[in-house]
Amino acid sequence: MLIYNVFSSSMSFSEKIIYLTLFIIVLAFSLSIHEFMHAWVAEKMGDDTPRRQGRISLNPMAHIDPAGAILLFLAGFGWGKPVQINPNNLKRFKRWNCERLISLAGVFANFVMALISSLFFTFFFVYFRSHGASSEKVWMIQNIVLFFFEMLTSINLGLMAFNLIPVPPLDGYRFVYTFIPYKMRNAFNSLVKYTSYAFLVLILLENFTHVSLLSRLIGWIETPFVKVIELITDPLESWLWDIL
Repeated sequence: MLIYNVFSSSMSFSEKIIYLTLFIIVLAFSLSIHEFMHAWVAEKMGDDTPRRQGRISLNPMAHIDPAGAILLFLAGFGWGKPVQINPNNLKRFKRWNCERLISLAGVFANFVMALISSLFFTFFFVYFRSHGASSEKVWMIQNIVLFFFEMLTSINLGLMAFNLIPVPPLDGYRFVYTFIPYKMRNAFNSLVKYTSYAFLVLILLENFTHVSLLSRLIGWIETPFVKVIELITDPLESWLWDIL
């Protein structure tokens, strides 16, 4: 489990505190931007339900889901409280197209954040390594900055990939759901109350039996997106080494 692994690691106590502090900050921000985008796009599609429920906000407290939060702290990936919408208010495009845009808004936001943080990481990595550090304190600050952007990239990719899994209550399911024939939807909806427990079981299996099914699945989903980011950051890094 993530928290257990941190405290049982060989890091010093101060390093563990720094790691957990950055983890909480990055996680809260990444989760908030994910849910904020769902709510913001829903409003743009014509539904003011998220605004009336206070969901168009970057305040993490507006987006916490208990089961998703437990998974986030245990494994580093999970979900926030689903943004509620009234499909009857979605007038911008055809209803199903509006719902598809809303369902993908969160994962898109996480991918954009991962890309931006990768660009910052690349810049600071080359800059710090090409200029060196004038003291041990400066060196430590440099490493914290790099670690922050590395974590921001990793967590956003993890949230994106995890939420693309097409099972409820995740965004991948909400997207696939729009293609399910109307008569079959009740059967699919009945699965929602069981999936949170299924994820907890998978996490426990992974941490106590080393059956890493969920991590492997997330890794497979992440891979093409990582490749896209590398296509942008690798040339940037080469160019930065030349000019810095």
